Amino acid sequence: MQHLIRYAFVALGLALLWAVVTHTDLAQVGERLAQLGLLGAGAVLSLYLVAFALDTAAWQMTFAARRATLGWWLRLFEIKLIGEAVNNATPLGSVGGEPVKALLLRKYLGVPLRDGAASLVLAKTCVMVGLVLFLSTGFTLMLFSARLSGSMKLVAGAGLFGFAAAIALLVAVQRFQLASRAGGWIGRSRYGERLKRWLEALTDMDRQLLAFYSGHLNRFFSAVLFSTGNWMLGAVELMVVMELFGHPLPFADAIVVEALAQLVRAGTFFIPLSLGAQEGTFMLALGAITGTPALGLAVAFVRRGREILWLLLGLLMFWLVAGRPTHGGAPKRG
Repeated sequence: MQHLIRYAFVALGLALLWAVVTHTDLAQVGERLAQLGLLGAGAVLSLYLVAFALDTAAWQMTFAARRATLGWWLRLFEIKLIGEAVNNATPLGSVGGEPVKALLLRKYLGVPLRDGAASLVLAKTCVMVGLVLFLSTGFTLMLFSARLSGSMKLVAGAGLFGFAAAIALLVAVQRFQLASRAGGWIGRSRYGERLKRWLEALTDMDRQLLAFYSGHLNRFFSAVLFSTGNWMLGAVELMVVMELFGHPLPFADAIVVEALAQLVRAGTFFIPLSLGAQEGTFMLALGAITGTPALGLAVAFVRRGREILWLLLGLLMFWLVAGRPTHGGAPKRG
């Protein structure tokens, strides 16, 4: 059944992509892509490398008991590269690779599963908080854009509100130990003994999260700052690609388009790589701003090519890491 669902989501993505492609002038798209060149492709990859580095730095901040060293960051970079490849290749949105990261942390860095899981929850929270800040900036700029329709603004606003509410609830659950309180209620029920092991793990994680929020707010804010910078670099990447295509895009417009793309991507997490949905968003948004939908599809293809290359790098890294001895290179606690 799981495989059938996965194939159904892939089929949905392919159908969306086909609908987008058939409504675009592919000759114009090809001309734009030819303008990119190897130097342009290198610039795009370099920007994403910086963005990925910031994302890794945000994750590093969540390990409060460990020193933030270059060696520790490099090992996390490798593990994150592998985990994100799994995230992008599965229909589980941005959570499919998280168990993989936790297992690799334990196997190669000696980080206990509970500590690794807590760090991943914190890192994902910081990433989402940073995304809400970025989306809020994009939506504010969107309101002042006369080139985007009212319906597009309304849908974006509703999506942002729902997404922000969900993230606020996630932070509240962690900060006020709501999961442990719910677990305590379940523990007193007739199912409590059967779930005792899981409830103990849940309580332990809640304690770790509360300790982080209570005693390491500086690390939390640093992680959110790194994450917000990561999202902002997506807009910079868009500006660079548009410049190479011979159609400069103001930074404010780049933020608006990138915010729309990320909002749609978050809403279509069940489709691997948000196939079709991402292409449609770039085509509609850039088409509305520039009057040339083909530009949007060309940008989407550049983004898609970069994602596929990064996925392949993650798989290669997994093959390289698999040959290493376990528990090697674990950083010392600070």
